[in-house]
Amino acid sequence: MSAPSEAAKARAALDVLARLRLRTAPHTSEARSLNTELRTAFRLKRPTDALRAWKLALGGEPSDEVVRKAVMEWSLAVGLHAAINLADLAATRRLVDGLVETLPLLAPRAGAIFAWSRRGRDVTEALGALVGRSAVMDVLRTQTWRAVFTDDVRKAIALKAPHRLSVLITGEPGTGKEIVARTIAAGRGSLDPEGEEPGPYVAVNIASLAPSLVSSELFGHVRGAYTGALSERKGLFHAAHGGVLFLDEIGDAPPEVQVRLLRALQEGTVRPVGADRATQVEVRVLAATNRALDARGDGAFRRDLLERLSVLRVECPPLREREEDIPELVRHFVAEEIDLGAWPTISDEVLARLLEETRGHTWPGNVRELRACTNRVLAGQPALLRSSRPAASPVRDPGDALLAHWGVLPLERLKHVYADAVLRRTGGNKSEAARQLGIDRNTLSRYLKQAAAWREGQGEEETSSGQSDASAPPWGSHG
Repeated sequence: MSAPSEAAKARAALDVLARLRLRTAPHTSEARSLNTELRTAFRLKRPTDALRAWKLALGGEPSDEVVRKAVMEWSLAVGLHAAINLADLAATRRLVDGLVETLPLLAPRAGAIFAWSRRGRDVTEALGALVGRSAVMDVLRTQTWRAVFTDDVRKAIALKAPHRLSVLITGEPGTGKEIVARTIAAGRGSLDPEGEEPGPYVAVNIASLAPSLVSSELFGHVRGAYTGALSERKGLFHAAHGGVLFLDEIGDAPPEVQVRLLRALQEGTVRPVGADRATQVEVRVLAATNRALDARGDGAFRRDLLERLSVLRVECPPLREREEDIPELVRHFVAEEIDLGAWPTISDEVLARLLEETRGHTWPGNVRELRACTNRVLAGQPALLRSSRPAASPVRDPGDALLAHWGVLPLERLKHVYADAVLRRTGGNKSEAARQLGIDRNTLSRYLKQAAAWREGQGEEETSSGQSDASAPPWGSHG
């Protein structure tokens, strides 16, 4: 293979790597497909393979377009690829230095490349906690990834403060909203290499706070602000300064707290209860709710606050929309509790019993309920609590159904219409219908003729009385 063709192939490989690392959420089907393409078409597996492609792509006298792509895209992609696959960040830093050796004009961006690689590695690892390979989980991972780095990492680096954009996480109880929040928080902090280290991650459930104390908990208070305020309190916004504040069940925030939250988001300031002046804070706010806040017409939640909170949105799907993920979820939960080396088949045994006992269950408690059911099976208990077990479908007595729909029929006529219903249930198979009824085909044919004659007469009678044709009896339906 000639040198020019080697360079072209290396550039194509780096283009695919950039698409994988800069514009595709990790652990998705698209990411797996791109990884496969890199391994099979370009033999790019390890960070050293990426570094070799980098050197080949920039060999000789590269064009301005190649240098631009190397600076703006390929360097970032190679950096994250190294951070994900190497044992420690020091090794990643050495690889980034290797990029600069080949392209010295990259030196001013080396710090940003390393900072991005570190953040990207942390978020990629956190995304691994979102278990499942269904299509809706790919959407969830993509939304979560973009809540950290937008739709393109280059844009995230160019933005002055992408890490301050608010995010609203929606979904039913038990769908993993807090896991999503922790994943987004894993990428907290500026991508500026000269910036400070990211601040803390602080989480609070608004519903767990007494309504009269929510303002004090979030924004703090001064001494003597109210009865019992014996000392000054900074509040959770101050505690999360420089980091992330996760407000779970934001729909339970009282109206007066919503006003304070709106000001904090708009101006980046908070005023403790009883204080004369506001103080500056730098906090990224993540909020979660299991309610449709924008569908509430009672004015209980401010629309202007909703718009401020939902600059970005992430929606967690219910388990009933991704039941194909249940086996993987169960195995994941079992692996967290059991040494699989000591009992290799335990996951499959638990899964088989759980699927048997929960057949027809709609999982109103979602993944949280599935975890509890898995633990109960591990403990040798029924998977579902008695109150959660699917109720048996009520069996309607056929005689009662007949009377309710048709009234009293002569027994001779009942035989005819019932034989006709059984035939329809068997898809018109007369031999099978006769077998199920315990009669021969000739008898069945006679019953069917008599049933047809009766229906025809019944239809004429109802038409003459101004009523529509009678429908088939419920016990005779088929499909």
